[in-house]
Amino acid sequence: MSDEAALTDSYFLSYSRADESFALRFATDLRSNGVALWVDQFDIRPSEHWDRAIERAVRDCCGLIVILSPRSVTSDNVADEISYAIDSGKPVLPVMIERCTPPLRITRMQMIDATRDYDKALRQCLDAVGKGGCSATVATPSPAREAIDPEVIRKAKDQLTGILGPIAGILVDKAAAQANSVGEFCSELAEHVERESDRERLMALAGKTASPAAPLTPPASAPGKSSVPRAEVERLAGLLCQHLGPIATVVARRESVSATSASDLQRRLSSLIPNESERAEFVRRAKAG
Repeated sequence: MSDEAALTDSYFLSYSRADESFALRFATDLRSNGVALWVDQFDIRPSEHWDRAIERAVRDCCGLIVILSPRSVTSDNVADEISYAIDSGKPVLPVMIERCTPPLRITRMQMIDATRDYDKALRQCLDAVGKGGCSATVATPSPAREAIDPEVIRKAKDQLTGILGPIAGILVDKAAAQANSVGEFCSELAEHVERESDRERLMALAGKTASPAAPLTPPASAPGKSSVPRAEVERLAGLLCQHLGPIATVVARRESVSATSASDLQRRLSSLIPNESERAEFVRRAKAG
């Protein structure tokens, strides 16, 4: 099935990057229940231009699920995605995670309240997207993922916060949303940790032994690796340090391994900054050179 065909049977998830933790959890739970859902963090290929991929996904999706919070209702990107969907005649399903004033264009739409009961909101969303509007919205469930114990996630956050600082929560939530097993979850997080003793403690959560740390930067001639110049990686790391602290250098070098270009690396690093205004400032300075 082509990407275009897949998109026409999928909902688009619209959210503020500041709400990424909730959005990725909600997206993972919807997908595990068979909902065809397009999510930028999961579905944009490294070679794709971020803005163009978003525009294509909103244009071709069968409907939009929007996460509402005080952050998202002030986001220009979220507002544009809602307006585009409505103007294109697509159904929009708002999910409120914190009390806020919804955009005027969706105030009369069915609203799912997730401010108190997450499980109830998830069930309501599953019922809503399964009632028609989008043909074949509910797809065949993907192979079952091993549920990651919330206590393992909590312990991972506690351990990593002491090592990496505030960025730990974002890394843990992203790994939890994408990993198919607790072992894969811990292995992904261990990639961000330099000291072997810290990696051992992290892998112990999965009952495994940590592997030796991979080099922070790949050999210049390694096939399939990033072509981002070392100087650019270090420049971006310096900018990121102002938002994440010393761990920024490690993160920038790790991300440079899979980045396909300088602009791709900028996008990857900006997604790790929780505060939307700080993220915008980082992007501005990164593009300024």
